[in-house]
Amino acid sequence: MEVKLHNTIVFEDVQSLNDTEKYFLVSMRWSLISEEHITFVRQGAMAYCYNLKWAGPLTEVEAAERCIKGKMLMVPLSLIKSYLVQTKIDEVDCLTLPNTAEVRRMIGFNDVVFQLVI
Repeated sequence: MEVKLHNTIVFEDVQSLNDTEKYFLVSMRWSLISEEHITFVRQGAMAYCYNLKWAGPLTEVEAAERCIKGKMLMVPLSLIKSYLVQTKIDEVDCLTLPNTAEVRRMIGFNDVVFQLVI
C-alpha cells in the first residue's frame, strides 16, 4: 500500500505505522523559529532530534505519560503524516516535519511564544 503525501513523495517507512494510532512528542523548547525542521523528543525522552524514526512512535498512553505540559506537544501520526518529508541530515536518511507556519498551527504551536523561544 502506498501513501501519497501533500508533497507527492511516497514514504514506505510510514506504512508500517498505520496499524493503530501512534504519537510523537514535539519539543516546544528546542523547536526554534529559525530551524528548518520541527524538533521531536527522542524515545526515552533523553534527547532531541529532527528524525521521526528516532522519536518513536509511542502509544497514546506512553506519549501522555512522557509529555510535560508547557514543554512538549503530543502529536498523532495521522495529523502529521502527510507533511513529512524525506531528507538527509549528517548523511543519514531521515523523515522530518518541516518547520512552516502551516505545520506549527496544525500541531498547536502558538507562533508568538514559538518565536520567543531561545
